[in-house]
Amino acid sequence: MINDITENQSKELNKFIGEGNFWSALDFLKKLDKEKKILMIDWYLGHTYYRLHQYVKAAKHVEIFISKKKEDILNLNFLGEIYSEQGKYDKAMFIFEKALLLDKKNKSTILNLARLSLNLGDIKKSEIYYNSLLDIEPDNLSYHYSLLRIDKKYLSESLIKKIDLNSQKNSNNQIFSQLILAKKNEIDKNFDLEVENLLNAHKLYLSGKQKAYQQQYNYSTNLLPNFINTFKKINIGFENSFYPIFIMGLPRSGTTLVERIIVSSENKIQSLGEADVFDKVFYSNQIIKNQKNILSKNSNFLLDKILEQYKGQGLKNDNMIFTDKSISNFLYIDLIKKIFPNAKFIYCRRDPLANIIGIFKSFLPNVYWTHSIQDVFFMTQLYLNKLEKIYEERNKNFHLISLEKLTNNPQDVSAELFKFLNLKWSNKNLENMNSNFVIKTASNLQAREKIKKHDLQYTKIYSKIFKKLNFKNHWLI
Repeated sequence: MINDITENQSKELNKFIGEGNFWSALDFLKKLDKEKKILMIDWYLGHTYYRLHQYVKAAKHVEIFISKKKEDILNLNFLGEIYSEQGKYDKAMFIFEKALLLDKKNKSTILNLARLSLNLGDIKKSEIYYNSLLDIEPDNLSYHYSLLRIDKKYLSESLIKKIDLNSQKNSNNQIFSQLILAKKNEIDKNFDLEVENLLNAHKLYLSGKQKAYQQQYNYSTNLLPNFINTFKKINIGFENSFYPIFIMGLPRSGTTLVERIIVSSENKIQSLGEADVFDKVFYSNQIIKNQKNILSKNSNFLLDKILEQYKGQGLKNDNMIFTDKSISNFLYIDLIKKIFPNAKFIYCRRDPLANIIGIFKSFLPNVYWTHSIQDVFFMTQLYLNKLEKIYEERNKNFHLISLEKLTNNPQDVSAELFKFLNLKWSNKNLENMNSNFVIKTASNLQAREKIKKHDLQYTKIYSKIFKKLNFKNHWLI
């Protein structure tokens, strides 16, 4: 049996991967697998399926590979990450803990456990793991920042001194030094300095990523709209058995809170969180680039890919009501309406400037446009133009929720929401927004708090700061 692929095979495989053409990489590996001579084939297949976001198949191959050789930390951590993406959190936790037994000081394993514990709402356990990381790497400011997000008590003079000593050691520490200082200045009500720190943090994060982000920007504003115009001509859509609930909203607009309220229902509703299915199908899988070939093949091809992705995200039943609150879904709304004719849409709206400030104050690594205040203004305007137009049409499957109204009067607003969704409402639902609800987004801490009124007093403060900075996009200020 051959342990690995040949040098020429490796070159061909890496060519596909380098181009981001994972479907061709998969076809290539499947041909090699027919020989049944390559020990590492399941490792390659597992990683390729993972890049294609087909987590069920990825898990299967990684499990086979692990069974063929002695368990090691690297592959156990990878398997745990796959389970987590599938929504199999108990299995993920078990695998990560298993990896920890092999090496109690492995940073990747402890970090996986810290993040998963936080997403599951086990704050104390997450704190323990982050402190364990600091025992191993005391100067890593990202761990300090994670603890500071959990509790302000972790902001100390010794931490500030540590920033002075260590912030310049590496680029990662430079970013988190600015985020920690921003948090300190927010607590001290030095808002001008806070904004300066945030601008620095986002600028540092963007450094070296402009090309990748420009590609995403071009996709969102150029390639995708053109594709959707082409797609409108095709007769395609799922049967009536599908009843998805799409929660549309910018980050920090209350989407996680709304999802949490819906899932608290006595009705069995599955939460898929930010599944990013449409981004994964159209952007990651290169369907946009190859649209002519794909659309000429078979109109059901896209439906199969979409369903495959939802199942890969953990969808348990084809007929099940589920929620999807992916940030980018508003870009695909015309597509989604066509594919899911029975879908319900919830439009979460917040005071625009307050929303922009909330986004800017957050640190969302995977949302490319949140790292430039100019882009935040632009995407907010794009979002509002899109969703407000649909809302004005008074579409019967489209429901508006104001975050301010929800937090001021949660019972009545939630009851109205449930009526729109044809779900049974009980006032106990708000009490039963259980701690078992998994929150994988950056709002995993705020969303677990009790519903509280949103005070707009600080909006005016930040508005004045934005004016002083003379941003070009100041249409809301």
